[in-house]
Amino acid sequence: MRFTLIILFIGLAMGVVAQDGYKEEIKRQRAEKDVEMQSRKTSPLQKEDRKTFQDLPYFEVDEKWKVMATFHEHQTQEVIEIPTSAGYSKTFKAHGYFEVQLNGNNYAITAFKRVYKEGQKAPEHETLFLPFKDMTTGESTYGGGRYLDLEVPKDGAQAVVDFNLCYSPYCAYGNGFACPIPPAANFIKTEVEAGEKAYKKH
Repeated sequence: MRFTLIILFIGLAMGVVAQDGYKEEIKRQRAEKDVEMQSRKTSPLQKEDRKTFQDLPYFEVDEKWKVMATFHEHQTQEVIEIPTSAGYSKTFKAHGYFEVQLNGNNYAITAFKRVYKEGQKAPEHETLFLPFKDMTTGESTYGGGRYLDLEVPKDGAQAVVDFNLCYSPYCAYGNGFACPIPPAANFIKTEVEAGEKAYKKH
């Protein structure tokens, strides 16, 4: 009995360490982004806004928003035009959807692959683009929705969708950008209280 309790204690301790390590990694990534936001070379902020910028606001890191999802690849991948904030569209391919459970409800969220025009260079490491809105949109988070970038899983595979990593598009920080607007089908009817909050100028 004593041996079993020791094993249980060690297991719980390792779980706490792993959770702390996960939170620290997310915080590290957020700190790196703050540095990029302050840099003249990498920041989407205007010069005057960079001078007063301190840090981006986020929800507290919570592992409940790091969820396992089932990925379903579309057999016929429709090419669609997604409107942007600049008034013109960008071309994407609806690659498939993630079936996720959030706050006790199931949602199907479509993930896209960018279709590049002739002469445009695609990134070496291709990912899936998952734009979405939820019940926090326009309230505690940016009104134009938020994004996730995900690895491309196989059809029917289990994949991690970590909403702690969701971020606002550049349009949240200023004008002059063309940010894809999440399609209506990617509206999540619950409050996703994870990831980046709405940016307010200091």
